[in-house]
Amino acid sequence: MIKQLLLLSLLTLSACSLHAQPTVTNWPAFNCNNGDVTITFVDLHICTNTTTNSKVAVLAGVIPTMVFEQGGNRFDALSYESADKALSGLPAHLDAANARQALDTLFSWPDSSNLTAKQQVLLQVFGIEANTKLMQFNKHNMAAYIRLNKGAADNTIFIIVGDSNNLYRLIGNFDEVDVQQWLRSISIE
Repeated sequence: MIKQLLLLSLLTLSACSLHAQPTVTNWPAFNCNNGDVTITFVDLHICTNTTTNSKVAVLAGVIPTMVFEQGGNRFDALSYESADKALSGLPAHLDAANARQALDTLFSWPDSSNLTAKQQVLLQVFGIEANTKLMQFNKHNMAAYIRLNKGAADNTIFIIVGDSNNLYRLIGNFDEVDVQQWLRSISIE
């Protein structure tokens, strides 16, 4: 009986230390209709139209950025920057080989019941709270990591193409429906 209880408690402890990751979902199919405009931003092709975006602005500077305005009440900013800058040095903090590995690790923590102080701080830095929705989408060599907090103006989609040291960061006040719309409008083919 004692052996069984010991074995059960070891199995329970082992299960608690395993990190669950968000379910990886297939990237939605690219959807660009006749009359839509495709904008190339570095190696991403972004399909847009005046129904979705009332204005698109390209901001020149150290970090290339495009701003997509939706009728004056919402805008989303898409930037292309080094993974180290976009992720505030996360790969180095985690001794991760690259941005994809660092985000896989970060996105696995919220389901863990025994986080270290360092893990808790990093989750706070990235705005990941108990009710944060984390999602991941993959398509060929593209991966999107999504962090959504209801009503937040800084919801984020990180897009990594291949093993690049740069990534795309889309920030805005969007929800799950908007995420699906964004992903359907982005392609590298």
